[in-house]
Amino acid sequence: MPRRSQTVRDRHIRLVIWICLICACVFVYVCFHPVTIRNDSRLSPGAPVTLDATSDFLIVVDYDAFVQSPKSFGEMVFSLAWLNTFQQEVGPVSHIDAASFLETDLSRYNCIILTRSVAGQGSWAPKVRSFLERGGTAVMEMPKDQLRAIASADGKGGIRTPQNVTYVKDLGNTWMEPLGALDLSSMTQLVGSAGPLDDSQTYMTIDGIPVIYSKSYATGKVITLDFDYGMLITSLQQGRPLDNFTIRNMRETRQIETSDLAQVDQLSIPLADILERYLLFAVINDALPVTGFWPFFDGMEGALIVSQREGGSGDAALWMSNYESTFKATSTIFARSPLRITDEGIDRVQQNHGELGLEFELNTAEMPHAREPVGPFKFSPVWRQYNIDEQTTVFKARLDSHTPLLSSQSRDGLWTPHYTRAFQMLSASGFRADASYRAPMDDPGYAFATGLPFMPIDTNGQVFNILEFPVLFPSLKTNEEAAILESLLKESASQHHEAIGVSFDTNLFSLNPDVDGFVVWQSIYQSATTHKHWIASIQNFLRFTRARINAELKSSYSGNSSGGHRKSSQLVINTLAPESGMTLTVPRTFADLNFVEARRCVQRAREDCVLTDTIQTRTVTLFGIERQLIPLSKGYNAVGVIYE
Repeated sequence: MPRRSQTVRDRHIRLVIWICLICACVFVYVCFHPVTIRNDSRLSPGAPVTLDATSDFLIVVDYDAFVQSPKSFGEMVFSLAWLNTFQQEVGPVSHIDAASFLETDLSRYNCIILTRSVAGQGSWAPKVRSFLERGGTAVMEMPKDQLRAIASADGKGGIRTPQNVTYVKDLGNTWMEPLGALDLSSMTQLVGSAGPLDDSQTYMTIDGIPVIYSKSYATGKVITLDFDYGMLITSLQQGRPLDNFTIRNMRETRQIETSDLAQVDQLSIPLADILERYLLFAVINDALPVTGFWPFFDGMEGALIVSQREGGSGDAALWMSNYESTFKATSTIFARSPLRITDEGIDRVQQNHGELGLEFELNTAEMPHAREPVGPFKFSPVWRQYNIDEQTTVFKARLDSHTPLLSSQSRDGLWTPHYTRAFQMLSASGFRADASYRAPMDDPGYAFATGLPFMPIDTNGQVFNILEFPVLFPSLKTNEEAAILESLLKESASQHHEAIGVSFDTNLFSLNPDVDGFVVWQSIYQSATTHKHWIASIQNFLRFTRARINAELKSSYSGNSSGGHRKSSQLVINTLAPESGMTLTVPRTFADLNFVEARRCVQRAREDCVLTDTIQTRTVTLFGIERQLIPLSKGYNAVGVIYE
């Protein structure tokens, strides 16, 4: 072969070798940095809810007034946020659509709540007046026309943008100061009036304008809320997006976190719960004795909701759960899909009465774990990421058919850029509890203004059948964080009575052993026990909460009866408690009378109640408001409460 031809061939061979080598390097690089194909998850929007509970309270909304595709956050209808207030603080509550209001027997209820969505139903005025004349209590949110004429101020100032709460009757400075510092300009709207009505009682003002006030009508009472209460509660608990429902990234990073939705800076006080409890136990309780179920098992002062992140470590992540079982505590272990915990490990979690939940990944994850290679080999340059549906299916396949998958949590607290898109995904996948809402990593506390779980509202104004559990401490591991938790537990035991969510990383000590951190972790359980908080998993707290909501509770108040110079009244409560450890909560004082005792009742005929043995009760304080706790037995209970 001529020398020139040999040289050309050698060059071609070297070129081919270099091309192959470069291709091999590119292939290996891409395999270690693969292209990820992402598929969208199914979506299930918020849906109407039907609640025909045996309850003292009836919430009325008009689904025809709901906007299916609002153009801005302010155009949403927030009327169903009222469900959160009553379910969190009372338990059972009835709810009907406006279409059935005129046919509804209002004598079944002590109090009706006419939300903003029904504010213009002027034809209802005669029925509402009849209800008030029989001694009922009506709460009206921003009423109009004939409903406003019943017992509300003139409203001639029109809809306004508010600034700050300026007065709350009998609310201590400890809570009034942070409430007054809250900027309301993007969180609610109010109605301005020329002045308060004669003989009305003002409970709250915003910018000096009365926004919560009451007035007697015949033998009943009308309570007017001249601001969008549902919008304010939603903004505080669920968070406030931009007007176009996108979420502003507050940390200048590439991805959205749930903490970007938080609206409050005062993280040591649950501001949403102040408003809810003040409305129920101060304002409405001045009109009728408000009874309800205590939100914590066995009448405990609060709850510590414990979750752990498995982080892909498999059975090695179960050591925390094993320790908790030694003192009958439970927790939720959030694990990735596909699940690396063995069948024996799953059995161990169940034996410890713990819960396995899904730590899901959104399609926005930069380094996804929930994925599979495209093709028959594990070494592939193209991978397909599991969407939430697929992550759920793969995870469930590892569980026993009798073990439900109820709880979810977003990996690293990441969220969709759209306000409710992640909730639509979780709803479509069948989850009933979520713990993705978390405080900022470096600033723990009540970022979402509550510790109690709440139902999120979709942009169409309807609710998801999901309870969101806020996490106050997303990664609790330092002495400083433990000190903050200790202070919140102390306040919870004495005044706030909250469910405090904490999260631990199970790899914390196995990968980076830290004796001080281990001691801090153990001390947290001791602190919760000292302050009489129920240490529970999300599943256990969810089950107890659902029992409260599905229970039956009816009360009747006999009014004053004089015996010599003494006045006494009797509150009779009939309830069906589906779970053990349930507790009634009743006012400590009502109508200038004080709680004396509670006794079991034997019903003889109709409302006639014969009192028998005395029930041991105790007093609790909610933001300065005293309530009395009455323990119940599982099943039917009839209780008579004496006031003098």
